[in-house]
Amino acid sequence: MFKIPEGISSIYLFMSPEIQDSLNQYLEKLCLSRQYQDRQQEILCLNQLAGIHEKLFDFSQALAYYQQLLDLAQQISDKGWQEIALYHLGNCYREFSQFHESIDYFQRLVTTTQETGNRVLQIAGIWGLGTNYQNLGEYYQAIECFQNQLAISCEINERSWQKSALGSLGNVYQFLGDYQQALGYEQKALEIAQEMMDMKSEGDSLANLGSIYLQLEQWMVAEELCHQSLAIAQKIGSKNLLMVSLSCLGRAYKGLKQYQQAKEYLTSALGISHEIGEKRVRSAILQELSDICSLTHQLQQAIKYNTESLHICRQIGNRFGEAAALSRIAGTYQHIGNINKALQYYQQALAISQEIDARQSQQQLLFNIGGLFYRDRQYVPALECFKSALLLVKHVPNAPEEAKITLALAATLHKLNKQTEAIFHYRQAYKIYKRLGNDTQAEEMLNTMHQLMKEGV
Repeated sequence: MFKIPEGISSIYLFMSPEIQDSLNQYLEKLCLSRQYQDRQQEILCLNQLAGIHEKLFDFSQALAYYQQLLDLAQQISDKGWQEIALYHLGNCYREFSQFHESIDYFQRLVTTTQETGNRVLQIAGIWGLGTNYQNLGEYYQAIECFQNQLAISCEINERSWQKSALGSLGNVYQFLGDYQQALGYEQKALEIAQEMMDMKSEGDSLANLGSIYLQLEQWMVAEELCHQSLAIAQKIGSKNLLMVSLSCLGRAYKGLKQYQQAKEYLTSALGISHEIGEKRVRSAILQELSDICSLTHQLQQAIKYNTESLHICRQIGNRFGEAAALSRIAGTYQHIGNINKALQYYQQALAISQEIDARQSQQQLLFNIGGLFYRDRQYVPALECFKSALLLVKHVPNAPEEAKITLALAATLHKLNKQTEAIFHYRQAYKIYKRLGNDTQAEEMLNTMHQLMKEGV
């Protein structure tokens, strides 16, 4: 019997017999193709082996095979296979949250497709660049990429890629807090899906629209959209869409404070994630369940869910998810009153966010850490955290966040008896709150400044 190479045999324990047979066959064919120097057969085997591992979420092994595929395609000057390898290498590095490495491969793909004229894979490369820039918090570069993707897909009438671009633009604007823009783009994506009579894409768009309304805290609208998405998932038998729809419904019921129903939907979604082996979404569902446990004062269970999510994120190389789980664990310890533990986990999350250059996450974590120092009357380190957070929020403009951080910075300066600087930042916060139409908070800033000036500044 053909021997499984050392280093990948452990994952065989979790595979179906059919997948094990396929891998065995392709490994044997790969060995023979190398023995007889049949380059085309070797390329086909490498591509099949990589694809199987990619579907199993074993991105490390997939990466190794796609790299071998790229090296061989370059040796025999086969641009077509180079393009395929570059796309998948970019995608695997994206799954590992190694966004700069992923950008490098997608950029090479775009350059290669400009030489070969492969417009479809050119679009795929531009989509990959945009997705990575979004993950890095470079939202305006991401928008530029997705607008480019939309323009080319319209030019060659690639309706699926048009829908993808519109959905991606909706997602970026959702991150920027521009929910009206986000809704506009996602609504257009839904219209294309309906025109194409693509029920899966229609369901995806409905779920995405539901997610935007969740951000707007319009729980009933989100619930209705997610029920429509759920109905489509059940009709077409899409377990992935079923999982996403149930997860979004759980979030909607959490917003409605119907925690038991929320938990039931999320638990159902969790079960499907186990069934289909979808670990990335599973880690997010576990984090949502942890939120419900925190809201219902089941704090140890909240930590347990987040610890499980953390383990999955580390297993699949999802650094974003790892940082999110660590941050939630920190928040739970903060709620318990264990400030040292909270600080420890927030700092671990911050280190990861800095490593992957996720600036929005860094900003929020620095604010949280600053808040802990402030509560503990450690005003100097609190001040440094708030200053760093303010620099980051200016990189990705978000007025409500900027106002919140500016106010915290002013309050810290006030505690340090640096009244002149405190008044300056209170004034900045006042301007932002006025611009946002939050007259109550603006009035409070005004009163605080007057009080400080009365104190003799």
